[in-house]
This record gives sequence, C-alpha cells and structure tokens, in this order.
Amino acid sequence: MEEIADYLYEQHLSAPFVVAYLQNIKDWLERLLCEFPDSGTPTPEYGEGIRRVVYRKHSFLYRVI
Repeated sequence: MEEIADYLYEQHLSAPFVVAYLQNIKDWLERLLCEFPDSGTPTPEYGEGIRRVVYRKHSFLYRVI
C-alpha cells in the first residue's frame, strides 16, 4: 500500500484522492478475503498457502491460515 501511495503522490494526485483510493483497496480486500479467502490464485513460488489477488492493476499476496 505504501508503494501505491508513493506512486500516486508522484503523479501529483491530491492527498484526499490518495487516501480515498487506498481506503477503497483496503475495503475491497477485507470484503473479498473475509467472504472468499481461497479466491486468490495460488503462488507456490512464494511459499505454501500464499495466494495472489489483483485489484485493478495492483497485486496483493496473502497467506491462507
């Protein structure tokens, strides 16, 4: 998320826009992973139980516990 924020600020986007965009990502991830924890693509190259989901063009790795 920090890298996304840095990129958006480098594009001269306003702080309120960046905060809202990051909040949208966070909300989406929480809903998706709470309801469908196995929905991501398995990525065994990162370790057992690691999966990847994509929000727009941003990839996020997470571990299914």
